[in-house]
Formats: sequence, C-alpha cells, structure tokens
Amino acid sequence: MTLNSHEIVQRLKTIESLALATRVTSTNLLGKKIAAECIENEIPLPSAMLIARMQTAGRGRESRSWHSPSEKGIYATILHTRPLAELPLVPLAIGVIVAGFLRETYAIEARIKWPNDIVVGRAKIAGTLIEARLREEAAALIIGTGINIEPLGPDGPPNATSVSEQARGRAVDVDSATVAFIEFLDAQLSRPFERDETLRQWRSLSTHAPGDALSCVVGGRSIEGRWQGIDEQGRAMIGQGEETIFISAGDLMMVEPAADEGVVKDEE
Repeated sequence: MTLNSHEIVQRLKTIESLALATRVTSTNLLGKKIAAECIENEIPLPSAMLIARMQTAGRGRESRSWHSPSEKGIYATILHTRPLAELPLVPLAIGVIVAGFLRETYAIEARIKWPNDIVVGRAKIAGTLIEARLREEAAALIIGTGINIEPLGPDGPPNATSVSEQARGRAVDVDSATVAFIEFLDAQLSRPFERDETLRQWRSLSTHAPGDALSCVVGGRSIEGRWQGIDEQGRAMIGQGEETIFISAGDLMMVEPAADEGVVKDEE
C-alpha cells in the first residue's frame, strides 16, 4: 500500500490509529480478536481502523461472503466505542454515513436498503457488518464496511455495481477513495448519534416507499407484506392487512408483480 497511515492519522479527530494490510482473511475477524483481547485484559478499546487491499474470506451479514478482490474496493473494519444508549441507532447511522459518503464525494444517488445495505437503483454498491460487545454503559463496536470502487468483473455478484461505474466521469482510484472515506467517517464518528436526526436521515435515504411489496426472511421463515417504514428503534414495519409486524433483523427482498404473479427478487 502506498498510503501513509501516520500522515493520515495526524489529520483525524476520532480515529487514533490506522492499520493497512495488503492481504488478510477478514478485517472483521481481526477486529474481533483485538476487541476480545481488550475486553479480556480490561483495557479500553482503541478507536482504530483496519484496511486491507484484499480479503480471502470477507464476511457479510448472515455469514455470507463479501467478494473482496485485490485493488477493487475498500475493505475496512472500524473499532469504536459508543454509549450503550446509542446502540440501537448504530446500524442506521452507519448506513447513513456510507450513503452520505458516496453522495457527497462522488455525487452518486446512493440509497439505503433496510437496515444498512447501500444500493444504486437495485444494484448493491456497499454493505456493512456490525458486531458489538457490551461493557458496562458502553458498546464496543466492530464495524465492517465494504465499498466497491472498481468493477468486480465476471466473478463478482451479478447485482453489484461500483463507484467508478456510477461516478459520472469523475476520476476514481482506490487510494484516493480510501483516504476520502477515512476522513469522512472520522468526521461523522466525532458526533453523537442523535435519535431524531438519525431516523430522519435514514428515512430520507431509504430505497423503500410506503406500500412496497416485500418479503423478509427471519430465522428461516418468510414474512410477506407491505413496507410501512421504520419505528423509533429502527425496526422494519411490515404490514399484513390490519396487522403490523416489527422486524429487528432479517433479509429484506423486494416483490415485483409479474404479468401473472409476484416474483421475488433477492437483492443481496
């Protein structure tokens, strides 16, 4: 890597250290090991960022793999501590931050698919995997983020897109995008996750419209209904007739009506 981690950290407000690697199995696995060591030895979790050029076993939600070819994306894990009261807001806030980065830096019409996948239209451009360990009144967070910078090629997921494909002629490269993301994220993490503002921003960036037909897989069970938004805890609200079902975690799929019946399209 050609990035100078020491030089970058000098400009940051919140992130105290930056580790850069050419190749790892998974930045989140490394982050979990560091967090476990800190907790076991009763030392504060550092506010740190781990970045790899390539992951051989990148992870997404529900134990899925995250396609992480060399020099094609930002593969990062942030170690960070937030007040325990903010924990329910973290998935929403991180989704807002990543979408905001793409919109403000590259003028990409990024939106959020519940809870925090980032899409352009129906194509996925970024995703996050958030894990937490509780310590008294604080939450030790391991926040994994993958952003596709260059096209992933024929081996990539069929529903993926990238910054270079969506940036409308702007010059894009992995190094400059990585530095821009570090600085943007650092600035956002220096602020509290205020509930009303986080909910407002998430709703404004949601790719879902009221009444959208959806199917959500929760624990192997499929729940079908209509999108009614999110509640004050960030749970998805799925309407089934007169009933509203509240979902804390699951795989949300859009249901598109075909000529004769609905066809479920998995966006993961």
